[in-house]
Amino acid sequence: MRYYAMENIGHVTLPNVPKGDEEIAILTPNIDYFDEVDYDSRSQIVSDRLKQLIELYMPEYYFMPVAFITDDRQNHCVFWRFKPPPAKDYNALYRSDGVISHIAFSSDHRPIIFTAKSPKGIESIAVRMAVTESTLCRGILGVKFTEILNIVE
Repeated sequence: MRYYAMENIGHVTLPNVPKGDEEIAILTPNIDYFDEVDYDSRSQIVSDRLKQLIELYMPEYYFMPVAFITDDRQNHCVFWRFKPPPAKDYNALYRSDGVISHIAFSSDHRPIIFTAKSPKGIESIAVRMAVTESTLCRGILGVKFTEILNIVE
């Protein structure tokens, strides 16, 4: 089964979202550039478009809203916290930047989407090829996929 690491791409960076599992609203001077990005790994948030796609593969996952509101409170944009559950029973290797690069599962349970945490504390989101293809077909912005190679044991 082929997996890919989700990574950020592009020049747009969203305001940093504090860690936690609660709903949050963040004041920001401008939300025009939010249309140019659907994924921010640093804050673990996804746009509504990417959320709807992920729900096809993880219908039971609960997304927590993160609202960005302009300083004048005239406009707003909602993103969603996305931190999939960690994989179980696997061995992995990581690149020097902490992103997962190789994986071998010890059991037959192989999730569609999961999180893998490197020894450096970097969390990578890994997705199966079907999720990757669906994402690319829908023109989701600000995300790239790097193949995760299987470890031969």
